[in-house]
Amino acid sequence: MDAALRHIDDGHGLWRYADLIEVRCPRCARPGLVRAPHENGRRDIRFACAGCGLHAAGELRCGTPAAQNDWFGPVRLQGRRPCGYCGYQWLSVNRIYQHMPASAPPRLAARCPICARDSQVDTSVHRHRGNEPRDPYLGLPLRLIEPTRHGLAWAYNAQHLQELRRYIIATQRERTRQAGNGSMISRLPTWMKLARHRTTMLKTLDRLGARLLQDDGSEAAPIATRRGRTARRR
Repeated sequence: MDAALRHIDDGHGLWRYADLIEVRCPRCARPGLVRAPHENGRRDIRFACAGCGLHAAGELRCGTPAAQNDWFGPVRLQGRRPCGYCGYQWLSVNRIYQHMPASAPPRLAARCPICARDSQVDTSVHRHRGNEPRDPYLGLPLRLIEPTRHGLAWAYNAQHLQELRRYIIATQRERTRQAGNGSMISRLPTWMKLARHRTTMLKTLDRLGARLLQDDGSEAAPIATRRGRTARRR
């Protein structure tokens, strides 16, 4: 069999492609890069938008983000306590916000199912990845996203796209004994792995690759040109 149609899953995870992630600025939607080089168990995370000047930064040590890291994705407010009236355990609060509130409430009310009285529950804020594709460090929306009729396809960067293509196009797929079930390939949605969806996936990856080749300003330029012409007519 042609070696080009053979793919071997060696067990590497998604983090192999996480040094450089293609994103969009949450303020102006301009394409940009999250840089997170890995060195000595540490990642220094940086993002700077060339359009609006937004800066974001963070640090990851041994897989744990620092508390002061910037975050632009959804957050979850959680907490629990016994009822302050009848002692029922547990009253829980679990609320998701699409963006960090300007002033996160330190406590929220929860109603007891036994005595029907409200108690104030202390809450803590946690990052929430949800189902929307975002970079794992700062929560910025990914640039390389493409919907299909089967589901959403996405990638971090060109290297990630290339690996997906190698897997999708392969007619012989193998896995090393050390790969296990935690690899990037094993975690792909089932619909991506089906032979009958190969053509759809390859066309989708082609569209993502074409988007990646566009200049940073090419997607915003036509809008700016149209606005300029409209302004002159006025």
